[in-house]
Amino acid sequence: MGNFVTKGIQSGSRVGWRTLSLLGVMLGSLGSPVGAQARPEASPAETIRVSTELVVIDAQVIDRQKGEMVRGLQRSDFLLREAGEVQPISHFSQDRLTLSIVLLLDLSGSVSPALSQIREGALEAIGRLKEADEVALLAFSSEAQVLQDFTRNRQLITDWIGRLERTAGIGRGTSLYQGLVAAARHVREAGQWTGRKVILVITDNIAWESNFSGLSETEVSREILASGAMVCGLVVEGALSRTERIFLRNGDGRDLYRRAMRIDPFIELTGGEMARTTSAQIRPRLGSLIENLRNRYSLAFTPRLEGTASGEFRPLAVELTPAARARLGREVQVRARRGYLARDARDGDAP
Repeated sequence: MGNFVTKGIQSGSRVGWRTLSLLGVMLGSLGSPVGAQARPEASPAETIRVSTELVVIDAQVIDRQKGEMVRGLQRSDFLLREAGEVQPISHFSQDRLTLSIVLLLDLSGSVSPALSQIREGALEAIGRLKEADEVALLAFSSEAQVLQDFTRNRQLITDWIGRLERTAGIGRGTSLYQGLVAAARHVREAGQWTGRKVILVITDNIAWESNFSGLSETEVSREILASGAMVCGLVVEGALSRTERIFLRNGDGRDLYRRAMRIDPFIELTGGEMARTTSAQIRPRLGSLIENLRNRYSLAFTPRLEGTASGEFRPLAVELTPAARARLGREVQVRARRGYLARDARDGDAP
């Protein structure tokens, strides 16, 4: 991931966290297992307000052999470490916090042949969201553009998705890094500061840029970390995607003049999920990604930031306890973001 940890703000800054008010139930009954069945909407009587200084982490637990999500886990099944030290998990839930999702669409020439399938898949995906969830629509080709700000009005998003093929700049380049930075900044500036933040990129994951210009992976990583968002990706594969994979099979995609830009490192950094699909399978694969987002576990803890500089990277690690692993009796993978940036209270909302 490069040296993104080393580019922090000068030490000595007063570090603090804006109080987060987490709307949604953080599982009032923590002893009850969460099953695979769809859960009913939380009623106003079930909704509580948690007012404390928190870092919230999304975690996905995968059965390595079956490739399926592991459900029904409880707070006591998890270990959370910050900078190597175990932290008490003060709050725990599954599918209770609202979602703020940026749909970030690649409108480059290599993706444009699949735009009609992307439109259909996106329309179905937003139909799977809860009423309290909000969605923003951004796109990138030669540059990034905000098509629709965060809204709970599904019709506004539907209208924009319906006219994707008429979007200005379509097919004129692939500014992937600019798109990710624009999405991260939009999450930070315009999204609701409670709940879970997600940047969902729909792309063929093929982008090249000169080695001597543009944003670096380090710069993009810090923007995403500062937003507190998780990056997920739906990679639409075509003939060009397959050709690129053959070309990159024995190399890292770098040469003297250009570099390959991919969403992979940002998904790994934030604990997100990537799915590959053909254009014919966009609709079900995108729907599955949304369902997987709904079924992630949310863990929160209160950080101890004494002596920590604003902008300093704080590493995180989430795993299952030995007892939980023994009970499951199979190898699992836990996906969660690898850290966060400590922020000065004067800088605004914490991620």
